Amino acid sequence: MPQEWFSEEYAARRVKCRFPQGVHFQTKNELAWEKFETIHREGSLQFRWVTGDEAFGCDTWLLDQIAGLGYWYFMEVPKNTRVWTERPKTALPTWSGRGCKPRRLKVLAGQPLPRRVDDIADSLPAQQWLRHIIKEGSKGPIVADFAALRVSGVRKGLPGAEVWLVLRRDVMTLEVKYFLSNAPAETELTALVRISGMRWPIETCFEDGKQFLGMGDYEVRSWIGWHHHMTLCILAHHFLVRLRQGLKKTPSDFASGSALVENGPTKAQGGFMDCADRARLSDHPQQGGIRKPSQATS
Repeated sequence: MPQEWFSEEYAARRVKCRFPQGVHFQTKNELAWEKFETIHREGSLQFRWVTGDEAFGCDTWLLDQIAGLGYWYFMEVPKNTRVWTERPKTALPTWSGRGCKPRRLKVLAGQPLPRRVDDIADSLPAQQWLRHIIKEGSKGPIVADFAALRVSGVRKGLPGAEVWLVLRRDVMTLEVKYFLSNAPAETELTALVRISGMRWPIETCFEDGKQFLGMGDYEVRSWIGWHHHMTLCILAHHFLVRLRQGLKKTPSDFASGSALVENGPTKAQGGFMDCADRARLSDHPQQGGIRKPSQATS
């Protein structure tokens, strides 16, 4: 919700759109943390890793909150993010004898300065980059060059916890992505490589929802109407994912109407089957790949 919608000028519109009482403005990151904390408190999901794009990766407060609950984050960060490759020494400044005694540590003079992550990537020798297969894609393996090193994050001008700086370079365009992770120091690079590709399925969910299920196409004017639309889109996506797993089809197959026929012809003008076609396929699952009800799995 835009912040301006919570001003007095929008009070009448909020009533007309049936906003619930008590709803207040929250940033994207605040909403994410609220959902994350709820999942953690309820114990409704078992997981170890938390991934996110630059919008979450540059929020050091959010990263520290996630780490504080015992999870391992793997967050993309902007190229101008600064870290220490060599942890500097800190100390309390000498008290002058007047005023309050210093209580906040400072980096000692002559200690190394934090560096930008893109500068670190540019300075790495060629032998430090290793080529890895991230995952098997629909058109073959997805490959990139990786480098990883232990660094110290920056927290209010001081060195923070030691974390992984993971660099991923596209083998074709040479574009580099930058990630920070609080995974343990003994974590193998192959594990970091695997996690670097775990956001793609989530992005695919949004892409499929917008292209094939109308997630981005709605003309509602009320709070309840919007939530109804989104809920139905999510349920429809869940159904299609399960169906696609059973038929080994892609989202574009469903859009063209060909997903329900494995080896037979599709209907003209769009390829969708009528009830009689579905009944015949349900009796002969080997023809169209659809299981009988007694063969279905939950």
